[in-house]
Amino acid sequence: MVKFMHPHQSEKLKALVRKGKWSYVLKHGVLGWGVPTAILWSAIMHFIDSIPFNESIFLALVLFPIGGLFWGLFMWFFIKREVSKLQQD
Repeated sequence: MVKFMHPHQSEKLKALVRKGKWSYVLKHGVLGWGVPTAILWSAIMHFIDSIPFNESIFLALVLFPIGGLFWGLFMWFFIKREVSKLQQD
């Protein structure tokens, strides 16, 4: 199957790779996914289960960023694979 990618998208992926793995994982995984998800989850738990926000946020701000670390590493692997495919063509 042939995939078509807009040239701007391929340059964006290459720019992400140039910045480095840990920069990507921190920005997009930990800070971009982990922290907002922790805040959202804590707010939802406050309204659904009446758990005080200030009690749940501390645990959430530890666990969700760890999940974001793994999410960022997974996405980094995917991005590197796509950039490798682009460089082979």
